[in-house]
Amino acid sequence: MESAFERLLSAARELKPSVIANKSDLAKYLNESPQSITNWQTRGIPKSKLLSVARAIGISAEWLETGAGAMVPLSAGLGPAITTPQRPVVVVESDEDIQHEVFAIPRYKVKASAGSGEPVFEIDTEGTPNYCRSGWALKNGFKPDSLFSIVAAGDSMEPTIPDGASLIVHRTSEIANGKVHVICRGTQCYVKRLFAQMDGSVLVRSDNQDIYKDLTVSPDDTDALHVVGLVVSVSFNL
Repeated sequence: MESAFERLLSAARELKPSVIANKSDLAKYLNESPQSITNWQTRGIPKSKLLSVARAIGISAEWLETGAGAMVPLSAGLGPAITTPQRPVVVVESDEDIQHEVFAIPRYKVKASAGSGEPVFEIDTEGTPNYCRSGWALKNGFKPDSLFSIVAAGDSMEPTIPDGASLIVHRTSEIANGKVHVICRGTQCYVKRLFAQMDGSVLVRSDNQDIYKDLTVSPDDTDALHVVGLVVSVSFNL
């Protein structure tokens, strides 16, 4: 009768052929000593190790222990299952329906100023505000009056931000390296990923690199770069 260790070594060779060919390879892969692996072979795999070993190789713990069922679980490759509790969806018909722990985030139209000054914020009267939980803002260090929402346009930030996505933005002029920001330059405003450089310049990057190329804006550029805020939440329909 095939032992659990024999099943383990056979499965490891089948599923990890490029890294596991023998007991020595198995020991290295599992971060176990060669002596421990030898003990497993002669005495059996400790029950306390079955689950972690099965996960490491990508096999069913039940199959490893008993030989019953499928070697590879049906959920393999799907990642961890959802364990968070369900949260109710509340429909808000008017501001009067807003619960005390929820606040409205205004939707703006961000426009570049006529000159080289700061961007201009205009309330989007046709759009509807977003609503957020106060606990979420507090947890992330955001003051409610520093948040606003806008609608993304275009494909330059796909697949991260598709056309028409709703963005919640934390108003700040500071750059968080590698994060997505709302910026204005010249007479236009954009949603881009920013990287501050050692020489004081800023690398402006679109996530859709197949179409849009990087742009570097130097400190003495005639078209000043204004950082409007940091994108902190994105929502869109699948």
